[in-house]
Amino acid sequence: MNTNKQNDSQEMLALGMTNIYDDVSTSVASAIKQDLVEHFGKGLYYRLKNGEKHINAEQQAYIAEVFAKHGVTTPPVYDQMVGNA
Repeated sequence: MNTNKQNDSQEMLALGMTNIYDDVSTSVASAIKQDLVEHFGKGLYYRLKNGEKHINAEQQAYIAEVFAKHGVTTPPVYDQMVGNA
């Protein structure tokens, strides 16, 4: 079993997004945050942001959609990516 590379049955989970807004303007970051808090709820948003809960592939896709919706062309950067065995 190769644990160094992602395989078809392994989902990559993100852990933390403390610097996710670094490459966007303050006004865009504020709008993105508002959308994410509305979708996830305040409690879950902060648990995801602070790395207290993993961000699954579906959640990552939604976050990327919100960034794109607000005109951000670069993908969101998470603090850490970990495999889900």
